[in-house]
Formats: sequence, C-alpha cells, structure tokens
Amino acid sequence: MDNLERFSGSLEGARHPLKGVTPDKASFPLPELYVLRSGERYRFLPDGRGIVFLFGNHRRENFWLLDLETRRQRQLTNLRPGYSIRGFDISPDGKQILFDRVRENSDIVLIELDR
Repeated sequence: MDNLERFSGSLEGARHPLKGVTPDKASFPLPELYVLRSGERYRFLPDGRGIVFLFGNHRRENFWLLDLETRRQRQLTNLRPGYSIRGFDISPDGKQILFDRVRENSDIVLIELDR
C-alpha cells in the first residue's frame, strides 16, 4: 500500500472519480468513489494503509475512511449540514483531522434612495 498513488479521473459533473495507480503505472482497483471537484478532498493516512476522503453533497459532507487492504469504507464523522469544507489534513499520527468549515451566513442588500 505504501507505493499506491492517487489521482482524480476526468470531471463528471461536479465530481471526479477517485482512482489508484502504483508507481510502476499498474492500475490499483478502488471502489467506485466520487469527490467534489473544489478543494482538497482526499488524503492518505500517514501509514499508507487508508485514504480519508470527503463524501456527500455540497454543505452536507462527512469524512470517510477507505481501508486499502479490505477496500471497505466507513463513515468517520456526522457533521451538521450547512457548512462547506474546502480542505483538510491528517495529523502525523493519523488520529486527527484538521479542517476548515465555512458557512455563508450574510445577507447583502442594496438600497437605492431616490435623489
């Protein structure tokens, strides 16, 4: 697993399929996974045994883990909807996820007064 590289396939709507390839350019089969195209959407665990990825619709995403040995996925978080996550990173020990959450929460109104 240490030698697995990652890449996103061709854009399909607002999403990219997540694909795997080894350094010798051999295909590494992954389950069918799609990630949103904006921001950083997936990271390897430091030990190389899994990929943490964001899955869900815009403002309704959660972190998931793909075990590269078993190809099984499991949900890691159950975050409240309404926020956008643009990027994240994994701590060196693989036990924490550092991420941003943005909520568009402002109303801008233009009022034109008669002169």
